[in-house]
Amino acid sequence: MHVVHVTPGWKLPVRGYGGSERVVFWLAKAQARAGLRVSILAAPGSHCPGVRVVPVRGARDLAGRLPPDADVFHLHGVGEVRSAVPFLVTVQGNSPEELAYRPEKVYVSRDHARRAGAVAFVYNGVDPEEYVYCEKKGDYFLFLARASRPVKGLDTALRLARRAGIRLVVAGGTRWALRRTGGWLDSLRARVHFCGTVDGLRKARLLAEARALLFPIRWPEPFGIVVAEALVSGTPVVTVPLGAMPEIVAPDVGFLCESEDEMLEAIRRVDEVSPAACRRRALSLFTSELSAEKYRRYYERLLATGTLDGAEGS
Repeated sequence: MHVVHVTPGWKLPVRGYGGSERVVFWLAKAQARAGLRVSILAAPGSHCPGVRVVPVRGARDLAGRLPPDADVFHLHGVGEVRSAVPFLVTVQGNSPEELAYRPEKVYVSRDHARRAGAVAFVYNGVDPEEYVYCEKKGDYFLFLARASRPVKGLDTALRLARRAGIRLVVAGGTRWALRRTGGWLDSLRARVHFCGTVDGLRKARLLAEARALLFPIRWPEPFGIVVAEALVSGTPVVTVPLGAMPEIVAPDVGFLCESEDEMLEAIRRVDEVSPAACRRRALSLFTSELSAEKYRRYYERLLATGTLDGAEGS
């Protein structure tokens, strides 16, 4: 089977921020390792082990670049392609357009699919080889997200750090992000270190050595790749029961909190969580190899029936 991943010209592998781009890179690499023939339409200069890269400079550059021998097109960040070849679309966001039901869409959690009136979903998968597992933790908690987005809850994390008297490392933004999110006074009164955008081994070690990931979102997170990254690193998660969080964060790997007071209690209890349990959960549910196998089943269904309607989630 020849699977062709179609992106709007993303540069792969991505540097810095870029959860969706990482997911595509990991998935394509895992599919190639599993024996599929895999191509990616991505920005010039992209590369992926075992995968043919077809250079495109953007969505408008797709015409004439789609491989004619494809069996399935797998679209990411692109709504559709003009071709007789069957295609499916992975949806990563919450926009009205993304949540508008179409039978070829696959969502990234059960809750995400439910909110779109669909049932097809595949959990995003991380590549465990890119992370560090650590049982001995440092003296800090971690906030890792695009800090300028108010829905990610940086202001809440800063308030928790002040109230709990903990050291908080903020990755994914600088103090200037507080102009949009609030929390400026808390950032001055708490023990906070802003380290900007992180990547590679530095990011892996920040995740692995944190006492916990603080993920105080205020929207229905479709998946939350950083939560899977924390778990595969052996790091518990303190979050809220919105979106996919109840599916990802079981009681043995973290805390689902209804209020800031509950989060403060969770912060005091994070050392009760076993790093090994976090790692086991991630490896059993949220790896790129598992995603590759579940997408293969969807491809086969699409080729056999011409639709994903009625397909069960992962």
